[in-house]
Amino acid sequence: MDVRDPVDELESTPVFACLLRVNPDYAERARRFVRGVAPILASTQRHFPYYTRHDAHHGFQVVRRLEDVMVADCLEADASQCLGGAELFLLIAAAYAHDLGMTVFPGEHQALATSLKLPAEEWETSPALTEYLRREHSKRGGHYIHQNAESLGLPENLVAPLDLIMRSHNMSLSQLDVEGRTPYAAEGRKLDIRQLAAILCTADALEFSATRVLDGVIELTRQSAGIAAQISYRENRKHVCICDSLAIADEGHVIVSGTFSEGDVLALAHRTLDEIEGWVRGYCEVDRQSKVPRFRIRAEPFTRRLEMPGARFERLGVRMSKRAVIDLVASKAVWGENKGAPVRELIQNAVEACRYRQYHSSPAANYLPQVMVVFDRAAHTVSVSDNGCGMSQRTILDNFLSVASSRAKEPSYASDQYAPIARFGTGFWSVFSIGKRAEILTAPFEGNADDRAGLRFEVSLEELKDYTVFQECDLAPGTNVTLHLSSDIVIDDVLEEFRRLVVCAAVPISVEVDGMVENLQGSVPALRAIDLLGPRIGLLNESFRIFDFRSDADDVEVSMAFAYRTIGGRPTFRQNEYTSVIGLLEHAFRQTRVSVCGFGVGLRISHTCFELSRVGAANANVKSPRGIEYVLDRGQVQENSISIAIGQRIADLVHEGYRVFLRENGAYDAESICRLNEESELSGGNVYDTYVGEELAEAAQRYPDLLCFRLYEVEQSKVLSSCLVRTVDWHELKSMQGTCFLLQTPIELPAPDGLSRAIHPEHMLTFAYAVAATIKKDESIEGKVYVLTADRRASMLFDADPLSTVQVVELPLDHVGRCRLVTQRCNLGNLVLDPSQHRIIAKVQGQWTGAVYERTFHLPGGKPYLLLGRHRVLIQSGSRLHGVVSDLAGLKRFSKLAELVDDLRKDAEGFTPATLKDVL
Repeated sequence: MDVRDPVDELESTPVFACLLRVNPDYAERARRFVRGVAPILASTQRHFPYYTRHDAHHGFQVVRRLEDVMVADCLEADASQCLGGAELFLLIAAAYAHDLGMTVFPGEHQALATSLKLPAEEWETSPALTEYLRREHSKRGGHYIHQNAESLGLPENLVAPLDLIMRSHNMSLSQLDVEGRTPYAAEGRKLDIRQLAAILCTADALEFSATRVLDGVIELTRQSAGIAAQISYRENRKHVCICDSLAIADEGHVIVSGTFSEGDVLALAHRTLDEIEGWVRGYCEVDRQSKVPRFRIRAEPFTRRLEMPGARFERLGVRMSKRAVIDLVASKAVWGENKGAPVRELIQNAVEACRYRQYHSSPAANYLPQVMVVFDRAAHTVSVSDNGCGMSQRTILDNFLSVASSRAKEPSYASDQYAPIARFGTGFWSVFSIGKRAEILTAPFEGNADDRAGLRFEVSLEELKDYTVFQECDLAPGTNVTLHLSSDIVIDDVLEEFRRLVVCAAVPISVEVDGMVENLQGSVPALRAIDLLGPRIGLLNESFRIFDFRSDADDVEVSMAFAYRTIGGRPTFRQNEYTSVIGLLEHAFRQTRVSVCGFGVGLRISHTCFELSRVGAANANVKSPRGIEYVLDRGQVQENSISIAIGQRIADLVHEGYRVFLRENGAYDAESICRLNEESELSGGNVYDTYVGEELAEAAQRYPDLLCFRLYEVEQSKVLSSCLVRTVDWHELKSMQGTCFLLQTPIELPAPDGLSRAIHPEHMLTFAYAVAATIKKDESIEGKVYVLTADRRASMLFDADPLSTVQVVELPLDHVGRCRLVTQRCNLGNLVLDPSQHRIIAKVQGQWTGAVYERTFHLPGGKPYLLLGRHRVLIQSGSRLHGVVSDLAGLKRFSKLAELVDDLRKDAEGFTPATLKDVL
């Protein structure tokens, strides 16, 4: 077909002929509009030489396709379905202008050259320019027509609706639902912009024509190098092979045929048609919701005859059994034995629906979200209902009944302002791990407020059908899911697990159990004395107390409580000389429970200065799910920068409450804080034989006043019991100078029975002091020398000194002889907070788990390594072993490195593996 004058082509279409009959003024405006945009559209080829046609002729072909998409009465002036003049004008203008932003507008070159830093030569095809035009063309086109509405013959009142229709071909259906919900008016009648956009987008998608491919493009892309040229070659060949062989039969069914010589082009054609089928199905749903349906095209699979002569083309790549996939995502293999998780998933969906509707409702709508959960023992059912956004038939088919197809994955659903709870599109299927059948009633709120048209359908895995029967029903917007439990499921078990998993309510949630209704709290629940102590609550008295606190900041709320005693007016976490109050706490509450939007998850909170879980507990709720990544069953959170930041905010609020406790009890001083922190670690909480990583840097930044150290100053003339003890926080410590010694390697002394006896950690300080005094004397160390207790805070200082080392000292002991002690040494003047400078070769997990340090030291026997507790090993810098370890770490062979360290552990026990022969 020849490409003629744009206005002549427009005037040849039945759509224009109808517009001319209905409103001659709009017809003249349409001529003027096409005459104005055609020269601009002609320049798109200069910027996109590999693309198919995006000029005025493409607009003409889209207008021609409009008449195939709509029923004939849409273009009959006296018919009830006839489009008005403004509607016909908008369709024509959008057909021509929807790609208008893909070119440089008159007088715009200089501004773009400056902002995009375009080269002086060949700027028209500069990657920076083409990427910008491609990315922003939807916005740019609307801006241009707004700025030039008068010269284009565009009435001012139609600028906004035209802009929306133009942009709709780059919108998801959800975004079109939202942005097109508020109606426009023209010619004294209501405009259904969503329907007009659906008509335009369908016609644009089906525009396969003999002139879509520009002359010479095939040869140009064939001869050009690069991925972009290869993609464009296949796209253009796809159109050539189909050409104008796409028709819409009288009954509205799409038929498409084509002859192909290349398999990748044929595969691309199938993928394109798959996408178009999905779009058409969605646009037909938009039309179905309209007051006056206008679609002739039907939402059903296209009839395809795409052939490759001389070859057999099969559309079989990865095969999946639908039954097997659904059985898997609905199985206990994914959801485990947790009977409450399916109910949690249903409630999450309900809360999400309410949040979404609330976000998209104006204050004037006075929308009040509500979720109702009903446990019916007699009927053996659980039902979850909400008055949220509900679902259209399209959403049901495309998302709800499509495994792993979540609306949250649509770019328009999540936005800079709105973050959805939904993630994977598998949550609903969890119900079949405890249920046999689900009844669903739903109605979308996106439709007309007066339409109470809902849908009723069922899903059952006992009879997995390849079709769904929808029954219309009178229903207000929202969704109700009634789950019929399997006969072997005890409904009270489900109820108990549900109460554990749903911590609080992001929107109002009511729970009804056999007619008795309770409302879940809207904020994180407070921890009470009975929660912490259980039957031991009678212990509370003037000296044994519970401190409770709650606060919120940055979308995170925390409530916490812990037990303590007062002795002589001073607070303590000791129950007795050796045990903390942990022995009095209920086991179930020895943890911090974290929830997101009220739903419990395993999110790790950051380090705190004291062991909260050994003296009390906390509840935390994250009000926004933005940036949080879950595992499939949503019971755990994958660690990323967002979850780490949330964990830090929770820890900050815990520390805020701890400061309140300290001030109220007159203990906000370094000595009291240090003592309390140590007491909270009693009964097994003092874990110091692991690398601390960023812990010191984080503490120095976030709670330096609560990070306290006890240093024993070594003097030759004094013993430990009479030496000067300094207790300082981080602010004071970082200004100090001196050499620090600590003993963290277990000491075992021979006993009369021939066995050995371990020295209690609290007594190791005496040995550390003796060692430090000996080294100070032997080396004539100038400056201060300190001894630290064997705790995690001492490990922070040892790890933060890149020059820290170990020394072996033998001390004489009564009745024992000489005792060999491995002492750690660091210098306060060398501390570095940046973990990348700690000279840690690698952190590994496997046969051995821990951190490998590069250090310089000397050991009797010349061993090039030292095991420092269970999870740390020092490697002699420059040794052959150091080279082997560094090479394994550089190649990321961490499993092999873990095996090597495990062999070193065996060597240290006196059993040298053959694998170490060439290493040591």
